[in-house]
Amino acid sequence: MGILFALPALAGCGPRADAGAGDAKTAAAPPLVRTELLALRKVRRTVETTSYLESMHQVTVQSRVSGRVLEVLVDEGQKVKAGEVLARLDTREPAAELRQAEVQLADRRVRHDLAKLTAETSARRLEAARIERDKQKAQLERNQAIDPALIPPKDLEDSQFAYQAAEEGCRIAELESRRAEVEIGAAANAIAEFESRVESQKLRLAEHAIVSPIDGVVSERGIRGGETISPTASTASSATPLFVVTDADNLICYLRRPQRELPMIQGSKQVTFTTDAVPEHEFHATIDFISPIVDTASGAFAVRVRVVRDDSLVGLLRPGMFVRARILAEDEREALMVPKAAVLNEGAVAVVFVVRDGIARRVVVDAGLEEREHVEARNLGADGLSPGDAVITSGQHGLQDKTAVEVSTS
Repeated sequence: MGILFALPALAGCGPRADAGAGDAKTAAAPPLVRTELLALRKVRRTVETTSYLESMHQVTVQSRVSGRVLEVLVDEGQKVKAGEVLARLDTREPAAELRQAEVQLADRRVRHDLAKLTAETSARRLEAARIERDKQKAQLERNQAIDPALIPPKDLEDSQFAYQAAEEGCRIAELESRRAEVEIGAAANAIAEFESRVESQKLRLAEHAIVSPIDGVVSERGIRGGETISPTASTASSATPLFVVTDADNLICYLRRPQRELPMIQGSKQVTFTTDAVPEHEFHATIDFISPIVDTASGAFAVRVRVVRDDSLVGLLRPGMFVRARILAEDEREALMVPKAAVLNEGAVAVVFVVRDGIARRVVVDAGLEEREHVEARNLGADGLSPGDAVITSGQHGLQDKTAVEVSTS
């Protein structure tokens, strides 16, 4: 029975004494941490986004007249100037209509000249009729002044009839003169009408030469020659464009950003961007328009940027290219940047631990500019961070303020 009691006692006492000694050694050893020294460096706030390049001017060229395509003078990829002829249509019908209108105009001018001659003749007749009326009136007045006993009644009556006939002839002459003046006006109106027709036919004839409205490059060609085209179509989508001329030198890009970034971008002017097509170059652009409207569906606003033309890079960029853009939201400045690996989030508060004299000190970070691997500390000085501070980047999880630590040198 004595052996049975002694075995449990031995089994229970020895191991507990060994465990207590090990715990004391572990509690005495400070935690091992890794640190990184803080330093000021130059930074600037940027907004990164992606988009596609677009041409500032792209025009779909369609014909305003019907006709058969006689010749196509340009091909896709060819540079053209504003006003340069791209294709010609058959002009025989509009040319004939122009000649007809010119003949009709000449006829109306002849009629106008005839109306003027008629008006001159009518004016002379009116003048003669007035002279005759005045003559007969004077004769009547003389006869009426003679003593009735000395003039035969028939002579007086004949004088009255002659004066009335002369006055009636004068009225008729006046009507003919006014009619001649009206005919001159009508002939002048006819001339103006047919001058307008001639001008319209000239314009219609000119429109049989399809010209480029802008400087650019022919990006699409919808005709080959010989086909008959019409300016009208049952639907807008079914109308085939003759050409698409694109200004490939003046490029723009629309960047759409959430409304929270509006105050930051509003004062910005410069943009840099890259494209996979030319990875070795960084291109520049300027902001020339910020939309005053925020889209209610997406909560975003549009920023239009204009690519800066660089003669040494002409031809490298083209409409439709995918680009990665950076909006430079502020000028370059110095900032104290903290590694994100050192930052602990305690609810809405960001903190780091700084090793000072072998003791870990908890410091709240007033975060500013954020980069991929760093965040700006805006609270500098005694209550914040300073260049040269050693912030713990590894081993700070679970660490308490004012805890002694051992910094790894490896």
